[in-house]
Amino acid sequence: MLTPKEQKTLARLERNLKMATWKYILIYGFSFGLLASFFSAVIDVWAHNLPVTDIFKKKLWINLALAPVAGLFFGYILRSFSIKQYQKLKEKERLP
Repeated sequence: MLTPKEQKTLARLERNLKMATWKYILIYGFSFGLLASFFSAVIDVWAHNLPVTDIFKKKLWINLALAPVAGLFFGYILRSFSIKQYQKLKEKERLP
């Protein structure tokens, strides 16, 4: 028997897992990578008082190139965790 919170989680997971794998990875992983690269650049300027120079511009391009690739791996891992959580909730749903 699932709690109301677990039922909502199961419904969300079912909706997300109906998506194609590549679409799920692009939506959740790639967007995470882009946000991570943006925040990394902002933190470099804000926290470390780095001027916006050629060095910073080069670092920004490196962030924009590497973070989305890392985001794709993050999306793949997130999808595998979602599948495992979905399976556990389905098993718990079958129990009396």
